[in-house]
Amino acid sequence: MRVSLNEIQVICRKAFEGIGFAPGDCDDAAEMIARLQQQGLDGIGALKKALDFLHDEVDRPIETCYEDATQLTLDAHGQSVLRCAAQAIELGVSKALRGGSALIRIRHCHNRILLLGYLARCAGEGLNFCVYWRDARQELVATFSAGNTHPALRVYDLPQPAQGDEQSINVLMSRHFALLPRLSAEDAAPTFEHSQPTPAGGLQVNDEVWAQLKKLGERVLVESTEESRRRGAGEGSDTR
Repeated sequence: MRVSLNEIQVICRKAFEGIGFAPGDCDDAAEMIARLQQQGLDGIGALKKALDFLHDEVDRPIETCYEDATQLTLDAHGQSVLRCAAQAIELGVSKALRGGSALIRIRHCHNRILLLGYLARCAGEGLNFCVYWRDARQELVATFSAGNTHPALRVYDLPQPAQGDEQSINVLMSRHFALLPRLSAEDAAPTFEHSQPTPAGGLQVNDEVWAQLKKLGERVLVESTEESRRRGAGEGSDTR
């Protein structure tokens, strides 16, 4: 089915609220999904993979491991980037705007591709972004040129499984130069390359996942209705 960008934001926000995200985190997470879908990178599909983990995930403070004028390393303690990316990127953007460049590293996080959705919101800051992460068998490099809301994404197969992967993601930001789309020394051709946004005419989403998100959002309505009934009953008893 095809839906609008606004519909994705509204449905996702309600779903995140149903899962238990804080109000501000709901907005940021919903925008990440919507932006990624708009970029043609299937934000809804990425969210589907995350839903089972998000139900059991404990929201906890992000730990600052290291910080100076141009660098910031955070530990997300196994949380999805949906919960921790906004704060990290906002801090990085602030550093890059002051000093010209910044390097942000988030350790022990998952659903890392969703971070690209949030970076699209920062395109108007006049910064170039290069994002790098890897899993056991692939490395992924995405770049945003200043003012461009759609990334160039390249995926490379690793010749050998990565050792000691801590599920981190690295974001390099610069105000003064366009960042290269490739960080590794190997010259292998990418196994996947993406640089085109989704064409106009609505955004394609999976019907099954869409229904699942709506069901999660209904929790908010049910809880709100039950709370209203309890308050109504309490108010009624007070007037007797």
